[in-house]
Amino acid sequence: MPEEMNFEDILNAFVKEAEDVTVNMSVEDKAKITKAGAEVFKTELETVTKDKHYRERKTGKNPHLADSIIVQNTNIDGMKNGSSVVGWDKKKAYVGNFIENGTKFPMYTKNGRKYKHGGEVNVVGDHFVRDVRDSPAVQQKMLEAEAKAYGQIIKDRGGN
Repeated sequence: MPEEMNFEDILNAFVKEAEDVTVNMSVEDKAKITKAGAEVFKTELETVTKDKHYRERKTGKNPHLADSIIVQNTNIDGMKNGSSVVGWDKKKAYVGNFIENGTKFPMYTKNGRKYKHGGEVNVVGDHFVRDVRDSPAVQQKMLEAEAKAYGQIIKDRGGN
């Protein structure tokens, strides 16, 4: 006949099971969860960028800003620690930065002269990335995607 578990054993088993699916989660599992949220953020950022800052033009090998958003399933330094990063590569990041934050100083032509038109002297910041990141609707979609990925991981482990 199996030995009966007392209340303390039941609580310890519950805490161990909770730690196994949270604190002691592997880096690969954390990366799956954060990548699900990052993909949602990428989609939302592409949509907003196309709505606000998209021009129809021939780009050749140089894609539009909205078409060059990438997801990196590592941290910003390229180390796999369970985090994910969304943004642009080095060739496009400076353009996104100019649009996001604006330019304090006038933009210059290739030969060094200032633009003569007053409206083209500097770029006024739009803060579209910050607005997408801080949007409650986007955060809700990201959390739902991460919860779905988390639920799948728990299901694969045999949990509820």
